[in-house]
Amino acid sequence: MVSYRLLIGIITSVIFSFFTAFFFTMEDITDQIQSFIASDPLKVIILMIGANFKFDIISYFIESPTFLEFFAPQLLASILIGFLSGTISKGLKRGFIASMIVIVVDVLIWILLSVISGEDLMALFQGAQLSATIGGILTAIIGAIVGGMIGGLISGPYENSY
Repeated sequence: MVSYRLLIGIITSVIFSFFTAFFFTMEDITDQIQSFIASDPLKVIILMIGANFKFDIISYFIESPTFLEFFAPQLLASILIGFLSGTISKGLKRGFIASMIVIVVDVLIWILLSVISGEDLMALFQGAQLSATIGGILTAIIGAIVGGMIGGLISGPYENSY
């Protein structure tokens, strides 16, 4: 039997993930989007999805962190995405699964659209950028899992129908 709550939670959260980074940092990405909106709309979508992966949790813990720097907009956006998917999916396990699927789909869409638009992905996955890219993806995964589990707990257990 197909779980429609899980499917609706995943689809809604993937669509919502295009805009969540703007809820916390509108001024950082807006200038880049305004410069690309007329010439390359695919680049705008890549920037909107890629904004969720900008905070590098690995370098945060390597450097001397402060408490307020930990609540980066990208981490808060990932928690919000996970919370939404967990709340719609209903249940702790289903919230965890939905939030993981949402982040994996976001990363795949980001990579696929980057390849289609001709962006150089090798620069992101080699050398000094490798740590920042992996840290950004790891931050999104951790934030979405935390948000998904909180959303799943708050919404209560999933009702099984037989």
